Amino acid sequence: RLLGGYAFVAEGIPVATGAAFASKYRREALGDASSDLVSACFFGDGAANNGQFFECLNMAALWKLPMLYVVENNKWAIGMSHERATSVPEIYTKGAAFGMHGVQVDGMDVLAVYSVAKEAVARARAGEGPTLIEALTYRFRGHSLADPDELRPKEEKEFWFARDPIKKLANYLIAEGLVTTEELAALDREVQAVVDDSVEFAENSPEPDPSELRRYIFAED
Repeated sequence: RLLGGYAFVAEGIPVATGAAFASKYRREALGDASSDLVSACFFGDGAANNGQFFECLNMAALWKLPMLYVVENNKWAIGMSHERATSVPEIYTKGAAFGMHGVQVDGMDVLAVYSVAKEAVARARAGEGPTLIEALTYRFRGHSLADPDELRPKEEKEFWFARDPIKKLANYLIAEGLVTTEELAALDREVQAVVDDSVEFAENSPEPDPSELRRYIFAED
C-alpha cells in the first residue's frame, strides 16, 4: 500500500490526503467497519512552504481524516537553509491554524518517533483527526548527485553525524541486552548480501523491450 514517490515538491501530500479520505468514506458512507487504514505522508521542510501543504491540512482537519503528516525537517531544502526560507521555523505549530494537533520529535531517535507515531495512529482511528509530526533530523550527504554539499557548515554536520539514529538504536539494544554485537554484525552482512545481489541482478539484466513501455501504468487483466 505504498502510493509511490513524487518528483515535485509537496505533490505527494494531496495524494495521501485523498487516500485518508477514501478510508474514512468506506467506513462512514459505505458502512465498511473494517476500513481503519491511516495514511502517512512523508515530506521535507521545503514542502511545508507550498500551497498544497496548507490546503490539505485544512481539509484533513475539517473532515477529521485519519492522516499523519510527517515532516522530515533536515534543516536544508537542497541548498536552502530552513531558517532562511520560512517565517516560522517550528513547522509542527503550523497545524494550529486549522485546529490540528502538532508535535515535534527527535527524528534521530527511532523509539521516540515510534512512540509519537503510535499515538497519532491511535488518535486517527479513534476519529480524532490528523496529526502534524515534525521529526528533527539530518541528511548525511548532499541532496543528490547534483548537490556538492558545499553550503552546510562543517560544525553542523559533525554535530548531527554523532547522533546517527542507526548507531544510537544499536547501542540501546546492546545496552538493554536485547541483542549482541555479533548478531548486529551478522545482520549487517545479511543486508549487504541482499543489496549486492540486487545490484548484480540489475547490472546483468537485459534492457527492457520497447513494447514494455506502457506496462504497470494501468491495471491489467
